[in-house]
Order: sequence, then C-alpha cells, then structure tokens
Amino acid sequence: MPAPDETLDSIGTAGVRVLQRRSGYRFTLDAVLLAAFAATEGSDAGGPLLELGAGSGVVSFLLACQFGLGPVDALELQPEVHARLMRAVALNACEGRVRPVLGDLREARSLFPPGAYAHVVSNPPFRPAHAGVRSPDEERAVSKQELACDAPSVVAAARHALGPGGRVSLVYPAARVAEVLGLLVAAKLYPVALRFVHARVEAPATRFLVHAVRDRQRGLAVRPPLIAHGEGPGGYSPEVASLMEPPRAERD
Repeated sequence: MPAPDETLDSIGTAGVRVLQRRSGYRFTLDAVLLAAFAATEGSDAGGPLLELGAGSGVVSFLLACQFGLGPVDALELQPEVHARLMRAVALNACEGRVRPVLGDLREARSLFPPGAYAHVVSNPPFRPAHAGVRSPDEERAVSKQELACDAPSVVAAARHALGPGGRVSLVYPAARVAEVLGLLVAAKLYPVALRFVHARVEAPATRFLVHAVRDRQRGLAVRPPLIAHGEGPGGYSPEVASLMEPPRAERD
C-alpha cells in the first residue's frame, strides 16, 4: 500500500500500478508512448530487455504486463525511487519479469556484461543541466534535467548493453532530433524507425520516438505522426486512448 506521501496510480490496458511521491516526479504520457513504440518496433527482438532510468517503472511494467515482453531489468539511480519500484513489482505480480537494479547508467560497464540485452529502452531526463530553473526537489531535478546523465551517456550505456543486432528505443524532445540521431549513428546504433509526436493534428511536434539497431544499417523509415490528443476517451486520440484505457472492472 502507498505511504502517506505516495499515490498508487493505474495505467494501461493491463492495469499496471505504480507508486509515486505526491510531490515528486510523476510519470508522463511519454512513458506510455515509448513502451508501445518499443513493443511494436522491437517485436521480433527476443531476449531480455533493459530500461535505463526506470523511475516508477511504468515502461518496464507496461512492456511486461501489457505487451508480454521480458524479462526486463529496470535500472534506477535514486535509492528511494528504486525502493518504490521494488514494492511495485509485487503489486503487479511481476516477480521474475521485472527486476529492479539500483545503479548508475554511466557505470554500465561495471553493472552489466557487454551484449547482455536484446533491447534497451529509455525515457531519460530531457532538459539540459543548464536550461531553466532547477527544481528544489532533488528527485524531480534528477528525473527532469541532465544532472546525473546526458544523452551521450544514455547512448554509450545502450551500446555497451546490446549485442550485435540488438535494439534501442528512446523518446526525446523533437528539438533534439538531430543531436540524438547523430549520437546514435556515431555509436553505430543505426536508426531504423522514427516517429514524431504531436499534441494535436495542427500542432508542431513536441517529441520523437526512435528505434535503432546496433551495427546494422537497414535504412530509416519515418512512421506516420502520432497525435496525442483528440476526440477519443479522456481527450486522447483513438490510438493513445487504446493504450491508456484501464480494465473495465477498474472503471466501474
């Protein structure tokens, strides 16, 4: 059960439950979109997965429970966040399918054997360390800004963790697309699928999802735009609503 300063939140068609601090960092739609994108683009990857910067575990739990993938090792840096993640494993009956790991992705070489994973996913901190006002809450600050890791660190960790032909799926702000794709290619993680996320049909892209393959160039497919909001349930587009709707028993 949640502590007084926590909430227990449900997400997705499988009724995934996660623990979050009321005043701490809260998961966003990005996590849901990343899990669905990774499951779709990496459906033939097979083998174990690794989430870098797992936070409350939304992506890992969705991959295991909603999309039937795994096992997933969920790497998280912050001890208190990791402790909540461990408790959520039991809440979701994910023992053996989601395995929380406490550690720093910048130390991936000492945490994981090279090539141990078939697929790496990450919804990392987006905001450069020098950009904007730093949150006074340390958990929020580390989760939102590149204080404990940056995009090169994420890409380097993914490169180490993947074997030849292994996959990596990431979500980042649309403004950083050239930077991130450049980092991936430099690490010989070749983008094969790219999808931009728009709040509404007429709005510019705010995020992009990218799926890359280690050491194998296959050409890049740009997927149709993903529209987040519309006339579907909850004010979402039909595509996003289909990922978000909880089981009927929970709605009634």
